[in-house]
Amino acid sequence: MRTRVLALVLLFSSVFANSQSPNVVLGVLEDLHGHFYEDPSFRAVRVIFQKNGNEWQAFQSNCPDTSCLKTVSSKYPREVTWTIAFDGRNLGKVTGRTQDQFRFYSDLGLQDISSGGTVPTMGKRSLQFGGYRDYPVFRPLIANSQPYFKDPDVWKPSSPDQALIEILLTQFRKKFPELCRASKTDTSKLEPFPYRVQDIVVAKAYGSKTGWNVARMHIEAINCNDLEAGFDIDDPWFVASPQHSVAYLDSGLWLVDAGDYDNDGRSELVFSIDRDNEGGYELFYDGFQKRAVFNFNYH
Repeated sequence: MRTRVLALVLLFSSVFANSQSPNVVLGVLEDLHGHFYEDPSFRAVRVIFQKNGNEWQAFQSNCPDTSCLKTVSSKYPREVTWTIAFDGRNLGKVTGRTQDQFRFYSDLGLQDISSGGTVPTMGKRSLQFGGYRDYPVFRPLIANSQPYFKDPDVWKPSSPDQALIEILLTQFRKKFPELCRASKTDTSKLEPFPYRVQDIVVAKAYGSKTGWNVARMHIEAINCNDLEAGFDIDDPWFVASPQHSVAYLDSGLWLVDAGDYDNDGRSELVFSIDRDNEGGYELFYDGFQKRAVFNFNYH
């Protein structure tokens, strides 16, 4: 009897253990320009998200003061061996070690690369990935503490059909019913801009094999509530379900990559934040119903 009970206990323990997914920590391998003019560029991994139960959560970011910068590194994993990935492919591994304290607000979450060997890159350095600091850098690459990098939803650049474009344009106008432009007679002031749908451009779009689409819309116009006239609105992103139900995602982003980073059979999308004096990342999951945000200011 005791033997049977012990066997059942071991069986249930095994089932329970196997039902628990390994802890997933997500980072981004970045190419960073030195903080000062004479400083060289360097590669580092920024720790940004972790999977806690069914939810993705951001590590602490956007420190309000220097005291936070000196102590917050203790809330990040000390050392991680990362799988580096892009577009559903494994590009290699690096090991990162969290800095003892962060010197600058834009250093939040950075790990110095402690492993030897070649650090993976994709393409050439470009201003496209430089963000607010506007330096040519290598494309950021996803770093996962677990070997999960496949993209089962197969997200690829796409060209939306006319029916979807019309729906996107309608939703854009609902989200931004009033826009302005700088006055021709006084550029320090704004005047209403009665824009037409022809003024809106689908600047970038991606689609998945499951029928989802995301699109970045562009228009040369200013938010009428912007008292500092002259700043065009950050290109807004919209998401369209397979049934063409469209919702606003956010503005001032560009897509880093898509992948099933928690091995649940569905792809997550990671965007880079590219706004005035702001950087970081946003992760969308569960059919775009949820997101996690890691953001910081440069100064």
